[in-house]
Amino acid sequence: MIKNKKISVVLLISLLFGVASCTSKMAYNNLDWIAAWYVDDYVTLTDTQEKEFDSAIKSFVSWHRKSELQNYILQIKYIKVDVKNGIKHSNVNNYTDSLRQFLDVALTKFEPEITKFAYSLSDKQVDQFLAEVEQRNIERIKKAANEGKQERLENKLERIESRVESFIGDLNTSQKQLLKETNQALLPTFDHWIEFRRNWANAIRNAYTLRSEVIAIEGLDSEHAKTVFREALKPTILETNSLRSEAHLAVLEHNQAIWATTIEKLVTSLSKRQLAALNDKLNETIEDLEALI
Repeated sequence: MIKNKKISVVLLISLLFGVASCTSKMAYNNLDWIAAWYVDDYVTLTDTQEKEFDSAIKSFVSWHRKSELQNYILQIKYIKVDVKNGIKHSNVNNYTDSLRQFLDVALTKFEPEITKFAYSLSDKQVDQFLAEVEQRNIERIKKAANEGKQERLENKLERIESRVESFIGDLNTSQKQLLKETNQALLPTFDHWIEFRRNWANAIRNAYTLRSEVIAIEGLDSEHAKTVFREALKPTILETNSLRSEAHLAVLEHNQAIWATTIEKLVTSLSKRQLAALNDKLNETIEDLEALI
C-alpha cells in the first residue's frame, strides 16, 4: 500500500497503528526510482533486474491509481461524516478493517511480481540482503539499549503529540494528558518486532534453500522450483501474522484497542478550531488523491 503524508488514512489510522506518514505526492509520482533506491540499500541489482523491478513498480502504480485511490477517497469521506457525528470505538475498528483490506488487495496484486523478482536473485544477493537486514536489527537493538525506559517513553510521546498536532493544531492541557496516559498504557513492541523481523528473514532464507534443493535436481528453469519457492515465500508477503508470536499478536491487539478508545475521546474533545483544522486536512487529502487519479 502506498504511504503518503496526506494519503495515509489520515489521523485516525495513523494513530491507531502508530505509523508516521513518510512521503508526499511527489514521492507517489516517483515511486519507481524511490523504491529502487530503497532496495539498493539492501542488495546490489544487475542491470536486467533493475529494469524488471522498475517496470513492475510502474505497472503497480498505474494499477493502483486506476483501481484503488478512489476507494481511499470514499473512505476519507466516511471519516469526515463520522468526525462530524462523533467517532465511536466501532468506527475506528471499521477503519482498521478497511486499512487491512486496502493493504491485502495491494499486496495480493503485487505478490506475483515480487515473487518473480525475488526468484531472480542469486544466492550471493540473498546473502547480502539478509546480512543487511540483520545488521539493521543489531543497530536498532543497540540504540534501544542505550535509551532508558523513561527516555523512550518521552521520545514516543513527543512523536505522538507531533503527529496529532499536524492534523488538528495545538493540543490543550487535557488532550496532552490523554495522550500521555495512552502512551503509558501501550505495551512495548520492540522485542516482539525484532523477533518478527528475524522470523521473516528466516522464512526468506528457507524459501531460497528450497529453491536451491529443487534446482539442484531439476535445473534453474524448473517450474516446480518456481512453485515451491512461491509457496515458501508467500508468508513473508501475504501472511506475515503467521510469523508473529501469539504474544506479539496479543500486544498489537491490546495497543489497537487502547488507540481506538483514545481516538474516540480525542475527537470528542476537539474544539471548533481543531475540528476545522482536521476537516481542512481531510479535504486536502481528498484533493491530493483526486489529483493522482
